[in-house]
Amino acid sequence: MVVAAIRNCVVLLLLLLLQLELFSSLRFFGVMPEVMLAAAIAAGWYGGPSGGAIVGFSCGLFYDFYLATPLGLTALTYAIIGYLLGQISAFLSDEAEWIVRITISVAAVTIGLVLFVTFGELIAEPNLYNRNFGKILVIASLYTGFLMVPIHFMMAWAFGASRVNPAGFDR
Repeated sequence: MVVAAIRNCVVLLLLLLLQLELFSSLRFFGVMPEVMLAAAIAAGWYGGPSGGAIVGFSCGLFYDFYLATPLGLTALTYAIIGYLLGQISAFLSDEAEWIVRITISVAAVTIGLVLFVTFGELIAEPNLYNRNFGKILVIASLYTGFLMVPIHFMMAWAFGASRVNPAGFDR
């Protein structure tokens, strides 16, 4: 348990650095990937609902310190998405193909972004929803989808998955 917590902290700090330093300048059509959201999603796959919620909350809180949105908005969103992916992973077979997991993960990124903007609108946070939201939603989801495989491998390592191979990730 302690080893998994230390591994998760190492992975989350690495992904946070990548999100803030590398991917903030590597934008595709002006949109950057949601690496921390992808970490919360992958944590749901390997840590179950509770692990996904805890790692999702941690990812969101780390990221909230750098965003101009209210503290806790991202943490709430990522915790919900991590929990939901943990519930979904409980219904899927451990033998599910990697393409199924990546497809569900990309859909979860889309849901996470919509949920983030919805929560922001509920608390009257300005500038979260604009006329380019559809473009941002599609590009961010696809861009993050390209990064999902390495993030899945990192989170599998962080949670101590017994076996990880490209044919199917094991929890």
